Amino acid sequence: MQLFYILFIALIFDLLAGDPNVSWHPVALIGRSALKLENFYRKSLGDGFFAGMICALTVIGGSTLIVGCVTLLSLIFGAWSQIAAAGFCVYIAIAPRSLISHASAVVKALKRNDLEKARKAVGMITSRDPDALDETGIIRSTLETLGENVIDGVTSAIFFAMVGFLIGGVTGAAAFAIAYRAANTLDATFGYKNERYRHFGTFAARLDDVLNFIPARLTLISIYFGAEILRLRAANAIKYAWCDRNKHPSPNSNWGMAAFAGALGVQLGGPTRYRNKVKKYPHWGEPLESLRLKHIIQAQHLVVMTTIIFAMMCACFAIMF
Repeated sequence: MQLFYILFIALIFDLLAGDPNVSWHPVALIGRSALKLENFYRKSLGDGFFAGMICALTVIGGSTLIVGCVTLLSLIFGAWSQIAAAGFCVYIAIAPRSLISHASAVVKALKRNDLEKARKAVGMITSRDPDALDETGIIRSTLETLGENVIDGVTSAIFFAMVGFLIGGVTGAAAFAIAYRAANTLDATFGYKNERYRHFGTFAARLDDVLNFIPARLTLISIYFGAEILRLRAANAIKYAWCDRNKHPSPNSNWGMAAFAGALGVQLGGPTRYRNKVKKYPHWGEPLESLRLKHIIQAQHLVVMTTIIFAMMCACFAIMF
């Protein structure tokens, strides 16, 4: 039951505190550390793949070691203290409330017909060009972000908390969850196909793809049951996740985005304008309904149900083994 308590504490922390936008947040510290180490390794090892790999492994290893030591030391105050510390560390690695809050900002702006504020809100959670979006584009961008980041920002971290727990108990749960979050942060920091990071960031980008591979596919189970509970199109979530899984350059993103499209009965994807180029993605899902504001609210509910169900699945698996 220890993993159940860890995940419960993590979700309660997230519900109460969310993801505070402060400079001392551990994820922000990981990002800043990565940038400082980038300069060091570029000067000492060059700009290639090897330097980027060593930099990434240093950041991940350092983050994991710190968290492991903290959770081990917390055992001085008793087993429940260690469980609470591990729960806090897992809370740091997940961000379901942040996802929902950013989507709520879009909903509030659209309800007031304030497209400028809605574009600004979307610009906080996506790298596409918000100025090019009409209301339909804003809704589509928000839904795609929720579908993609329920994996990156929630279920993958919970999955690695479970893996870590099975390997190293309470300390392992905290250490593995933070290790995943560090790797994901490195992908967001280095994982660009531009001149600066074409080689240096390759390891971070590929590592993130590998780490998300299993959780992305397992998340589909949670999306299905979440859609059933919410009386959405659960069967279509499975159908379009499978049929459209390869219609995105990422090997993992469409397991979430296409599943959300199927569950909501909408079509997502298509040409997408970023700040410096347009990417011509295929469409995924089927336009049984035109994109409307209600679909963002439904997607928010689906994020909540997916998170709860996935956490319960992982806790039950840990109890069994």
